[in-house]
Amino acid sequence: MKKRSFALLIALLGLLLAACTRSATTDPVGGSATEDPFVSIFNTMATQTALAGQDKAGTLPTLELSPTPLFGDTATVQPSATPEATATTTPAPITQLAVPSSYTLHEGEWPYCLARRFDVNPDALLSANGLNANNANSLSVGTTITIPSGVGSFGGVRSLRSHPTTYVASGADTFYSIACAFGDVWPEHIAEANSMSLDHAIPGGTQLHIP
Repeated sequence: MKKRSFALLIALLGLLLAACTRSATTDPVGGSATEDPFVSIFNTMATQTALAGQDKAGTLPTLELSPTPLFGDTATVQPSATPEATATTTPAPITQLAVPSSYTLHEGEWPYCLARRFDVNPDALLSANGLNANNANSLSVGTTITIPSGVGSFGGVRSLRSHPTTYVASGADTFYSIACAFGDVWPEHIAEANSMSLDHAIPGGTQLHIP
């Protein structure tokens, strides 16, 4: 009797051991494989790390990106403003003219005026025309004046008035007389700057650009 009871006990232990082995290796419902022990260890470590990183309120810390550039401060380059064109009172000159070898006087011109305009030594100009300081300004309109070359420059400040500027005609002006009033300006350049011809009448009050 005792032998049968002992054998029955051994059989029951064997059945229990077999059942435990099957539950540890095979899912009786889904038949899924046993969980990898390394996966289990990894999940446990991840859970503990997340809990350790919680703040006092129980929430996980949020990663904030720093606005600082990786390679030092980078200044924002602003496009430079495009400079605006500056308005001028006169058109740019104009046609370059050669100094003539002779010149016919017009109303309002005299030898010293021509010396300033053509940048010629005034004494040499007077000498080339048999003139002197006493009779230089007594020449009549239409007189032909020789303009010498290679005799030196005027030798002083040629301009009598600053320019470019705007000049208001008096009504008795001509391009020639206005040019002499400014000294180193050619009458041809004044006419060209105003889109006019040398023989064009200049009414009083006309505003002329002096280049």
